[in-house]
Amino acid sequence: MNKILGIIIVAIVVVGGIYLMTRAPKTSDPQEQSQNTTAEGKVIFSITDATADMSAISEINMQVNSVYVHSNQSGWVTVSTTPRVYNLLSLDARGESEFLAEANVKAGTYDQVRLVVDSVAIKTKAGETKVAKLPSGELKINTVLVVNANTTSSINFDFLADKSLHTASDGNYIFAPVVKTETKSNASVSVNASNVVTITGGRIDNTNTVGMDIDGSIEVNFQIDSKQKLDLDASGVIKLNGLLN
Repeated sequence: MNKILGIIIVAIVVVGGIYLMTRAPKTSDPQEQSQNTTAEGKVIFSITDATADMSAISEINMQVNSVYVHSNQSGWVTVSTTPRVYNLLSLDARGESEFLAEANVKAGTYDQVRLVVDSVAIKTKAGETKVAKLPSGELKINTVLVVNANTTSSINFDFLADKSLHTASDGNYIFAPVVKTETKSNASVSVNASNVVTITGGRIDNTNTVGMDIDGSIEVNFQIDSKQKLDLDASGVIKLNGLLN
């Protein structure tokens, strides 16, 4: 039964793809594509980290549980609910982007993406591991993600770990993500056996850098001042407590 179901699904996808390829307009007029509710394109999501050296830290392991995209036409669309863990410092050292998710979605323009981050574990070079406090596990970013029929688009999340990680006065860690995103349409995207993503060609539709404040809100071109003294109260709420000496 499972084999028959798989063959049927593949056949529908292939036939649908041929239909769209022959019927889709040669131009990429967003208005025409928004009216064609059957047109789809593929989106590849990836994560990287371009960070400065943090001499006391050996690993920053971030677990992303789910990914969603939003458009006015479709509302929130689930891309993935498969948890994945990323060692941000390893990505930085290798200079690579790692696969996060992919999905076939309706052609059109998507204006938001949402990542649900379950946890961030910090491992020091002394061998100690601590779970960092997140102001919020939901990272919602405004963007412009253009998906054209029968093409591949991409969005890459570059987590700037050195701007995201802070030490509270009690020695615990706070991870308030600072993320640079880049979206491309009509791109050539490959994912190898090690889940390394390579993106070439295409058109850059949007670049954006956002940061999370202590209350979990997201602001453009924002990061918590590295001189800011942060505390965790008895209930685990992050508080500002002046500047570091």
